[in-house]
Amino acid sequence: MTTTIAVKSETMDLLRHIKDELKAETFDETIMKLVLNMKKPRKSMFGSLKGFKKEFLREEIDRFS
Repeated sequence: MTTTIAVKSETMDLLRHIKDELKAETFDETIMKLVLNMKKPRKSMFGSLKGFKKEFLREEIDRFS
C-alpha cells in the first residue's frame, strides 16, 4: 500500500538532505529511520548520575524524617 502526503517545499528539501545523510534509498526508508530513532530510549535516560565519580551526599534538609 502506498500513500501520498502533502508537505511544504521546505520540508521536502530537508527530507532530501536527511535522505542523503542517512544514505537511504527511498523517502519511505528515510522516514522509517527517523521514526525508529525517535522511539529509541535516550542514553541519558539510563541512570541520572551514571558516570558520576564523586560521592553523593544529601543535605540534611533534603532528608525525609
